[in-house]
Order: sequence, then C-alpha cells, then structure tokens
Amino acid sequence: MENKVNQILYKEVNPLLNKHYGSAELVEIKDNIVYIKMLGACGGCPCSQETLENIIEAKIREEIPEIGGVRLYHGVSDELINFAKDILNGKR
Repeated sequence: MENKVNQILYKEVNPLLNKHYGSAELVEIKDNIVYIKMLGACGGCPCSQETLENIIEAKIREEIPEIGGVRLYHGVSDELINFAKDILNGKR
C-alpha cells in the first residue's frame, strides 16, 4: 500500500503542489490511516489542511478506497530535534 500511495504522490499530487513551490511526503500508514507531511511552501501554508482534504485525500481514496483516512503529520523531525539539542548544549 505504501508503494501505491507514494506513486500517487509522485505522479499526481506533487506535480500540482510543485507549481506552488511545495510537495507532500508519506510519513507512515498506521491503522489504515495515511499520514502526510507537507513540505516546502506547503509546509507553512494556512491552506494545507484544505489541500490535504480536497486534493491529496481525494486522489488517494479514489485509487485506494480501503484507506480509512488521510491526516497531516505534525511531528518534528529527528534532524530538528538534534539541532535544538546542539543549541541548548552550546555546540552551535
């Protein structure tokens, strides 16, 4: 299922989002829910939830109807956490 979601993002979703200097990336599929991270300009866009529902979720559910839902991933990357630790420890 992950391969199919990645194909949808790569072939159908990201070409649309690239026009707005953004993209979407699959984080994980857990309990039949797809978690998507918005990148680039889409990552900070106030319309990202609307984009997720109206474009990304619609395309994924069209091709994979058994998906229970698509949600925005709100986690923090390990890279950012390590960067913050370095700052707090005076390494930067």
